[in-house]
Amino acid sequence: MTSEKRERLSAALTVNTVILIVILIAVIIYQIVTLAVVNKKKKDVRAEISYYSQQIEVGGSRLDYLQSDEYLRLRAYELGYLD
Repeated sequence: MTSEKRERLSAALTVNTVILIVILIAVIIYQIVTLAVVNKKKKDVRAEISYYSQQIEVGGSRLDYLQSDEYLRLRAYELGYLD
């Protein structure tokens, strides 16, 4: 090989290596951003699960009260069914 061919081959390898490194860096950045977005969504979903679990507990105790004899009797008096 002549020195001119070696220089062209060396330049081509250098360019290809730089392009590969740039592509790999772009992929890594994309993966980091995607991971951050997924972690945020995961955190938001956990917060929603916690909120709705509390709402279920509160609703359950309210349901127990609404089904109690005391409430039904009070409501019957209010509506005029009992004297």
